[in-house]
Parts: sequence; C-alpha cells; structure tokens
Amino acid sequence: MKNKTYFSTILAIFLLIFWAGCRSDKKQTQKVKKIPVKLAVVEQKEMARVLHTYGRLATKKEIKLSFKINGIIEKILIDEGQSVKKGQLLARLDLSEIDAQVKQARSSFQKAERDLERAGNLYKEKAATLEQFQNIQTAFQVAQSQLKIAEFNLRFSEIRAPSKGRILKRLVEENELVGAGMSVFFFASTDKDWIVRVGVSDSDLVRLKLKDPASVTFDAYPGLEFRASVSEIVESADPMTGTYEIELKVDARERRLVSGFVAKVDIFPSSKSCYAIIPIDALVEADRNHGYVYTVNNDSKTARRIPVTIGFLFEDKVAVVSGLDKITHVVTEGAPYLSDGAEVEIILHQGNFNKEIQQETREKVEK
Repeated sequence: MKNKTYFSTILAIFLLIFWAGCRSDKKQTQKVKKIPVKLAVVEQKEMARVLHTYGRLATKKEIKLSFKINGIIEKILIDEGQSVKKGQLLARLDLSEIDAQVKQARSSFQKAERDLERAGNLYKEKAATLEQFQNIQTAFQVAQSQLKIAEFNLRFSEIRAPSKGRILKRLVEENELVGAGMSVFFFASTDKDWIVRVGVSDSDLVRLKLKDPASVTFDAYPGLEFRASVSEIVESADPMTGTYEIELKVDARERRLVSGFVAKVDIFPSSKSCYAIIPIDALVEADRNHGYVYTVNNDSKTARRIPVTIGFLFEDKVAVVSGLDKITHVVTEGAPYLSDGAEVEIILHQGNFNKEIQQETREKVEK
C-alpha cells in the first residue's frame, strides 16, 4: 500500500514538472515568435545610373609618319617621347639615288624644252609638219611631268612634323632600308584636344548624349579628377568586340598628359529615370537584377515578402526599378530572418514617414 502511494506521488510530481516545462516552452515560443525589425523609408528619386568604364588616353590626331618613296635612312634626328615643333625635320633618306633621278629628269626636261622651241620655229616656217610639232610638244609635257615627280619625291625624302606634337614611337633605325609608306614614327599632335575612347554596350549607348558630363582619373595622378564630356558617339558596333566606341574630350587642367594613360571613366547621363531608393541591407535573395525585400503590413504585426527588379547599386543603396509602388517602408535589420507572414516587432524607423506611422512607432517603443 505504501509502495503504491509512493509511486503515485512520484508520478504526480513528474507530471507537474512536465506540465510546467511545457508552459515555459510555450511562453518562450511565443516570445521568440516575434522577430524584432528596423524599418527604412522608400525614397522615390529621379536620377541617372552612372556608367563606369575604362579607356585609353589619346590625342584627337594620332598618325603614322612615313617616307613617300623607298630608300636607306641616312639620319634620324628625334627619339621617342620627345616634343617637336611644326615643320621640324625628323628624319631623311640617303639622297644619292634620289638626287641622280632629279638630275636625270631635269636634263630630260631641258632637252625637251629646247626641242619644243626648235620645232615651234620650224613649224612657223613650215619646215615641220603639225604632227611633228605636236609629237615634240607631247614629249615636252612628259618630261615636265617626270621632273615634277622627281622633285616631289626629293621633297618627301625627309619627314617633318605636321604640327606641334610628340613622338610616341620610333619604329626604325639609321641605315635601315625602308619601303614606300612604311611607318617610321607614331606621332601625336598636341595642338588638338586630349580624348579618351571607351567601349560601351548597346543598353548603355542609348542612355548617352553628346555633351554628357564625365569624370576621368589616371593612376599617374591619384586622387585627382579631370572633367570631361562626351564629344562623339559612333553609330555602329565594333565587329570584333560588339561594343560601341564613345569619345570623351578631357580637360587637361594644365597637367602633363601622355598618350596611352589608362583612364577610369565615370559618365553621368543627362537622361534620368525614377527609381525607388532603399538601403542595401533591405535586399535579400538577390540574383542579377531580381531580388526580394520585406515590408510590414498595415497591421504593423506581420511581414510581407515583395519581389523587386534591381536597377543598380550605388554607395550603400539600391535603386529599384519596379516592385515598390505604393510601398512606403522596407525592413532593414532583421530582414534575413523573415518569411512571408512572419510576426514582427518594430523597434525603430529610419527616415521620415508620415505622422501616423511615426506615432505608431513611438507607441510600440514606449510599450
């Protein structure tokens, strides 16, 4: 009898402890069920997405200088990197053969000139026929043309700077045989504007207009920004890369610039669109230009999951293209722990909401 009483007492104590534990767990579950969250305002803003890209600095006029005829280089008077003045002699060929050709052409011309004068007199005296006179006249014209060609070749047996500029590259050496039109120097004119050429996609191309402002930086001048603007937009894609070349005019700001500098370029399109701006902390489950955010329903007790289309990221914010129409606030802190319909507890609003929401927040914080 005593054993039965003892067993009943132990069982009752065990059931009492189990019941108390269940109640405790139930209370804890109820406490944990509400997820504390912070809210931030959704700001509607008209802005343009900045285009970030890279390019190479150059002058508007960069050309290859060469001799008009073939020959052996006698003298090179300039080296890579040196500045030159307009008309300055840069290189010349050995003139031995060229001078001989000029002398030969000049002698042929002088003979043809004498023959023409003699034939003219004979024709006047009717001692020569019209056909004979015309044949000699044609021979004179041919000799005259050959002399002009020889003198032209002599004139272009040397290379002179077409304008003020800089020698970017020297491609040959003295005593080297070069062919007609073979590049000798790569020349950049500094009389013209400095430019940066960049390639952009078709989706970026349609956002750009002439004179759109830009900012350019170079590793050679860390921390220094050069102002620029879009000066040229091509109408066809590069067949090799599929991109469209954009040219930007750069303000040198009296700094020494050199062709070939790698430029980091930020272009600010003048055409703007309306975006919903939210903190980046509010974005969850992002995949390319799609993602999700959470907001709090009108009852301020439950969360709602909203799909959004992402435009671009900047600083610590996200510009959303669509999905946040009529949404005034989104969850920031606590968003990764939410699910659709989860119970929440608002602990802080960030930003300026309407008075009703602000009053509701104060009441929840005071409680």
